[in-house]
Amino acid sequence: MTAIVVLFSASSLYSYYRDFEVVRYVSSTVKAVGWSSSELEMEVVKFDQALTALAAGLEDNEYLELRFEVLWSRVNSLLAGKENRPLREQPGVLPLLGSLSEQLRLWEDDVYGLSGGDVAAIVALREELTHFHQLAREINVDNFSGDNIWRQLDVLQDTRLRSSLSLAGLLLSGALMLLLLVRENRRNRQLAYHDILTGLPNRMHFYQLIDQAMQWADRHDRSLAVHMVDLDGFKAINDSLGHKVGDKVLKIVAERLQTALGEQGQVARLGGDEFVIIQRLPSSEEASPMATVLWQAIVRDVELTDGCLSPQASIGTSLYPAQASSVTELLSHADTAMYYAKHSRSHATQLYESGMDERRLRRQKLAVALQTAIEQDTLTLHYQPIYSLATGKIESIEALLRWQSVEHGTVYPLEIIAVAEQHGLAHRLNEWVLHTACSQLHFWHQRGYKPLKVNVNISPSIFMDGELANTVRRVLQQTQLSAAALVLEITEDTSLWDTAGSAETLEQLRALGIEIALDDFGTGYSSFSHLRQLPLNKLKIDKSFVADMVTDVRALNLVKTIISLAHSLDMRVVAEGIEDAAQQDKLAQLGCDLGQGYWLARPMSATAMSEELMAKAARHLSVAKAQ
Repeated sequence: MTAIVVLFSASSLYSYYRDFEVVRYVSSTVKAVGWSSSELEMEVVKFDQALTALAAGLEDNEYLELRFEVLWSRVNSLLAGKENRPLREQPGVLPLLGSLSEQLRLWEDDVYGLSGGDVAAIVALREELTHFHQLAREINVDNFSGDNIWRQLDVLQDTRLRSSLSLAGLLLSGALMLLLLVRENRRNRQLAYHDILTGLPNRMHFYQLIDQAMQWADRHDRSLAVHMVDLDGFKAINDSLGHKVGDKVLKIVAERLQTALGEQGQVARLGGDEFVIIQRLPSSEEASPMATVLWQAIVRDVELTDGCLSPQASIGTSLYPAQASSVTELLSHADTAMYYAKHSRSHATQLYESGMDERRLRRQKLAVALQTAIEQDTLTLHYQPIYSLATGKIESIEALLRWQSVEHGTVYPLEIIAVAEQHGLAHRLNEWVLHTACSQLHFWHQRGYKPLKVNVNISPSIFMDGELANTVRRVLQQTQLSAAALVLEITEDTSLWDTAGSAETLEQLRALGIEIALDDFGTGYSSFSHLRQLPLNKLKIDKSFVADMVTDVRALNLVKTIISLAHSLDMRVVAEGIEDAAQQDKLAQLGCDLGQGYWLARPMSATAMSEELMAKAARHLSVAKAQ
């Protein structure tokens, strides 16, 4: 920037100096024209005086010849000399010089032949010279006349005025250029250190801010909290609603975070849907309340043109210097805490605790092992029958994921799903479960158990990305299983996250002939309007209601209401977690259609399930023969 300004200033000075040189040139030209015209007249006069002196006998012919040669030489120099070009450019000068030169050529022989006694020839020559003398005199007088001088002075003054104006304009332009460069420098600095979309400090600026905040904390013996914020399911917003809506959500979230934090610190956007907040703390106890305030600010409804959207977020918090001594450690702990918040079902904010890093490392190792297990087909499915409470027959079988890892031992389904979701394996895991369950059911169909159906639980990520219908269609084609034999179980949190998008996905599945069951009903955030809008076939009552219905009247009435509600919406009801005969009998009395639980049958391997099906078929055959 400085170099540009210096160059521009140098250019301005050069322009002024150039105009000053023009003035000097014009001034010297005026002088040169005056002197040249005077010398021409003077040489004509001297030649005329030499003629007179020759006639009077005062000078000899040699002196006349000298004055003639000097005059002729002067005329030739005025005609050809570069320095005399200004004179030649004056009006009437060039014709005079041309005619005088020609006349001198004609006079040459006469002049060299004159003597003091040739008075008549001398008089005739002087008369011819008189005309040229008058012309030279007029030119000389014109060049030094008042009007011409003033006109030349006006030209000089005008040139100098233009030069001054040019200099002033150039200097003003230079000042404006400097102002623009300063402003552009500030803008570039803004772009370099701030996020374009939200205007928040970016990652680079954040590291400067956190360094300054840590220095402040050290000087004043105070604490800092770093809150790592990650929007849950933001990719689904971009994919289903478009990047314009996603950008709007990011800007609104940024504004809400700034408002909620106030003057207690700074908010920065690290990239994507990830924000980080630096909070200056009087005490460490104020970190968790602020995380809750930030979360509550984020999850308020965002109004869109065609409805509302409720952003969800996970927030991890770490403290300086209590939990970390460097920026890297502070951010790592906050990120670890956020990881736990994201996979917690009870809360969306989490303060870092010692031991979390070890558990996260276990998750990372599990992810590697899970990927290998999927590729090598070392996962297994167990199957739990779902019975008709009216007839006692097995209507369908729920596929339940099991993993006995060589390195990690028994890994429970909830942890498997969490690891898969966190590390991008959910799609492959869901497809593996679907393919394995459908292949197994196709095997049982070939063995004669044709009416049997299989229930498969669907991960939230594969449901929300809009690819579920295509995945199911591909698996059904590969396994040659009828779509009517497949029941997909989705949780309330999955299906109701975006009702419009959920309904479209479910309609696509229903169009294939697949049944849809809403799992764990009563534990999420469903409403009657959602149940009416979503194309569901079945409701599965959560086992927590079933467990209390025999001893708690309110639980019993709630179960009764759910069954009545489902039937009014043309849905069948499945009761989960039946643990004793009393629960089974009470559910049957209430009109519950289907049931599953340890009282009826525990989850079992595919081989054991085959044996159970054979035994069940044999018992029904015996009963039929007995009748």
